[in-house]
Amino acid sequence: MGVRHPPCSHRLLAVCALVSLATAALLGHILLHDFLLVPRELSGSSPVLEETHPAHQQGASRPGPRDAQAHPGRPRAVPTQCDVPPNSRFDCAPDKAITQEQCEARGCCYIPAKQGLQGAQMGQPWCFFPPSYPSYKLENLSSSEMGYTATLTRTTPTFFPKDILTLRLDVMMETENRLHFTIKDPANRRYEVPLETPHVHSRAPSPL
Repeated sequence: MGVRHPPCSHRLLAVCALVSLATAALLGHILLHDFLLVPRELSGSSPVLEETHPAHQQGASRPGPRDAQAHPGRPRAVPTQCDVPPNSRFDCAPDKAITQEQCEARGCCYIPAKQGLQGAQMGQPWCFFPPSYPSYKLENLSSSEMGYTATLTRTTPTFFPKDILTLRLDVMMETENRLHFTIKDPANRRYEVPLETPHVHSRAPSPL
C-alpha cells in the first residue's frame, strides 16, 4: 500500500532546503569576515607597536590612552634646546614607555638613540629633560653648626604626582675628606634608610 504525500510537502522541503543554504552562506560570510578582519586590525595597529617598542628600553610598560592628556598647569611647551650628549641625558619617562607626543606634553625632549651594529645604546633615554626644564632654586643659604643649610623651592610642578615644592638642604662637613648632605621634606617626616653613620657634633676645621 503506497503512502500519498500532501501536495504541499515537496514545496515545504524545497523551502527548508533554501533556508538551510541561506543560513550556511550567512555563517560562511561571517566566519570569513572575522578571519579577514582580525589580521587587518592587527596589521593596522603595528605602527603603534613599532613606535612604542623602542621606548621599552627605558624599562617601562606600554602607555595607556590617559597618558597623552597633559595635566593643567604643567609644562607643555615643546623644548627648543635638546642638544644634550647621550651620556648626560636624564630620563623624563622612568615610570613607563611613552610616545613622542606624550614626551613633548611633559615638556621634555624626544630623540631616539642611534642604531649601531648592536642596536640602540642601552641606558640612553629617548625622552629626557632639556636644560631649560624648570627645577629647584637655592634660597636662604646660611651657615650652621655643621656646615650650611638652605631651602630648595620650585614654582612649577612636574608631571609626577605629589610633588614637593619646598625642600630643606643640610650640608654637613663632618671630616676633612667627608661631606654629608641631606635633602628632606620639612613639612612631613618620611622614611629614611637606617644606615649607621658616624655621629659628628661640629664641622671639620679645615675641609677640602
